Amino acid sequence: MYTIKDVAWYSVVTLRDTALENHLRGLRKFYPDLDVYTIDNNAGHYDISPIAERYNVKVLVNETTQPLPLTITQDNWSKELFKKHKVLCFSSDDIQIFEGGFIEKSLDLINQGDEIVSFSTNRDAVAYMYTERYFKDVGFEITKPGKEYTGAEFLDAMVMKAYGKFPQVGEYWRWEEDIKCWRSRYVGNPIPGILGKDCVNEKLRNMGIPY
Repeated sequence: MYTIKDVAWYSVVTLRDTALENHLRGLRKFYPDLDVYTIDNNAGHYDISPIAERYNVKVLVNETTQPLPLTITQDNWSKELFKKHKVLCFSSDDIQIFEGGFIEKSLDLINQGDEIVSFSTNRDAVAYMYTERYFKDVGFEITKPGKEYTGAEFLDAMVMKAYGKFPQVGEYWRWEEDIKCWRSRYVGNPIPGILGKDCVNEKLRNMGIPY
């Protein structure tokens, strides 16, 4: 049986350090002792170490001359993180966390036999927990072009194809006008320009990086 001591959280930050601070602030509010890693995918454009130090987060750096696609960073670092941890939680830097308890509820589903669990709904893959078996048997589509493989494509092509379902704990996914954020019970995804979330693809295009 997995417990929260078996869990590590990692988030990928790509050209939006202010969003990362909002993300880590919410995470640490509810999970102050969780092992947390931030994957620095900024290719030298930002120094995120001051933010990481404030929230007791370990930094893993993609030492490249340009940011890597999200699926490649997940694939690369999952191999490393599974050497020390049994269950991983993934989130991108722009996810906002509104309430605790979702890691524990997701572990309940993992312990009942599921290998991947969404923190939002069974129609969305913005943040999730997965086991080493999921990573080995299904994994991430690293050949997909672009900065990231979208949540819908990931869900349909990977999770639904493998399992026919995407277990979830988030319960709903709706627009919250007061905070300008799409959210489930536990996590949310603000629109660009809100809460430090910039359009990464636009930034990459302006830098001449073909995404």
